Amino acid sequence: MNTSAVGRPPFLPDEERRGLILQAAERVFDAFGYGAATMEEVARECGMAKKTVYKFFPDKASLFSALIDSHDTLIDDWSSRSREGMTAEEQFRQLLLELSAFILSPRQLALTRLVIAEARKSPDLAQRFHKECMEKTIAFATHELRQGVLLAGRSPQEARRIADMFIGATLGVAQISALMLDMDQDSLRRELAARVEIVSAMLKGVVEHP
Repeated sequence: MNTSAVGRPPFLPDEERRGLILQAAERVFDAFGYGAATMEEVARECGMAKKTVYKFFPDKASLFSALIDSHDTLIDDWSSRSREGMTAEEQFRQLLLELSAFILSPRQLALTRLVIAEARKSPDLAQRFHKECMEKTIAFATHELRQGVLLAGRSPQEARRIADMFIGATLGVAQISALMLDMDQDSLRRELAARVEIVSAMLKGVVEHP
């Protein structure tokens, strides 16, 4: 944690200042947990006055919500890229790989651990995470799959279940291991790449035998 005294920070644009507060909040939440973390500790960690932190975030809940939103970069990145020349199967394989790598990235793992630890004490926190991270991810994957021929003719509910099951099959016990054992990222990437190939073959079977 940052032990330096709070002073007057150099002039920074609001967006950059906001980003520094979120980075500090991530460290504070990770160190203390959501329940024990305070806005004062966040201010101390980022080297800003409390009133500056409150200017951007009126309370701890809004700060945590913004932290969840700051992790939501994969969907925008994927949607903005051209995938011209890729088959539907290649797109699906790439999507699964990027989604699973994002879910098992160090920042997302830290956020997941935090929410799990606080779920019973802070159900609103868990609901926010479930809606903005888990549900949004499945909805995004379902939408992408239904754009091509992979899930053509499936009802929205069935397509969602299939997308959900294949994301789960890709992550599998690798997610539990990553959450509990701090697996190194290189090992995780190799494991995910192998699992994606197997899941892709499984989806092909679903498509051929609906």
